[in-house]
Amino acid sequence: MVRQRIDVVGVFGTVGNMIGIRAFGILLGAALLAGCSGDSGMTTGSLFSSSSAQSVAAAPVETPSMRAAQVAAVSARAAKCGYNYNPTRLRSGFLASEAQAGTSPDMPKLEREYDTIRAKVAATIAADPDFCSETKTREIKADLTRHMAGDYTVPATKKAIDEKLLASGPRAREVLNPDFLQDKYAPKTKRVEE
Repeated sequence: MVRQRIDVVGVFGTVGNMIGIRAFGILLGAALLAGCSGDSGMTTGSLFSSSSAQSVAAAPVETPSMRAAQVAAVSARAAKCGYNYNPTRLRSGFLASEAQAGTSPDMPKLEREYDTIRAKVAATIAADPDFCSETKTREIKADLTRHMAGDYTVPATKKAIDEKLLASGPRAREVLNPDFLQDKYAPKTKRVEE
């Protein structure tokens, strides 16, 4: 027991040195607090993650799935608006570009994502007779031209595909199937079109 006390005193030295260590700690704390005042730019909010610090988000990283969604959506939109292009060539060019870049380790999954998104967007916009407005056709033409030239990046203004085209949205929803209460073999939910 006495030996442990000697080790502690041996580490910190004499009582005078302990006062010096405390003084250093107080000065360090004062310097940190001084950084929170004035025009230093350092605030306690930046130290303790305030809501304003959380609201600043990093730019999203462009993934192969994002590029697949962008190219597939443009392909479906161009087909709807009657553009004369080869959708198979666009798809194979995109997939070859991704394979060459080596960014997607699972190419079959990327192919399924492309096909699924293209089919979903095509089915969603098929019912809209006013889809091909002048503004949309200009946008589609610019994107299609860029993609046919081999640039498959997602534009900075569109880091995400229009959610209306990918989500079921207000057109359909899942509800409890009332037949399930009487028939145990009936599906629990059913899709209701609105």
